[in-house]
Amino acid sequence: MIDNVALGADGHTNHVLNVMRQSEATLDLSSNTEVLPGLVLRAEPSLELTGTVQSPEGTLLAIDARMNDHHGSWCGLHINLPAKDLTHNGVIGFAARIKASGLNVARACIRSGTDDGFKDCFFDKHLMFRSDEASHIDGMSISSSKDLPLQAPWRELVFFLPTHSFNMTFVDIRVFVV
Repeated sequence: MIDNVALGADGHTNHVLNVMRQSEATLDLSSNTEVLPGLVLRAEPSLELTGTVQSPEGTLLAIDARMNDHHGSWCGLHINLPAKDLTHNGVIGFAARIKASGLNVARACIRSGTDDGFKDCFFDKHLMFRSDEASHIDGMSISSSKDLPLQAPWRELVFFLPTHSFNMTFVDIRVFVV
């Protein structure tokens, strides 16, 4: 019998997210909080990030972040994306269901490792978090994205979150590389 299942980089990433969906963890936040291997919330230390991240039933991540507002320039949710070679792919992207206690905006990018650090390639659309649950989908053409190297030693999907206190929920995230 020949198997017809070929799992790509998105398969591994979606598996990690599925494991998170099935857990009911509660963690205290700090400037570098590993939620699961391959899923990390990082913030500039000067923001003095505290709060909690939870995965209640039916929800991927509920983040209640408290920080020293406007004393730092970055806070991000980093999701490992083992798509080292995109040569034979056409589109990379994600779909998310999101909500928040108040209006918040986030940006997403694919971060690719380079010989001298990393390079970020941002998706065109901003994520708009609001009190009503909303769907967001974004993708980019790999061949026409000048900031996205076709090959990289590592990659991440990074959601750049507010640098002020917030309460946001990622109800679900799915990644695709096709």
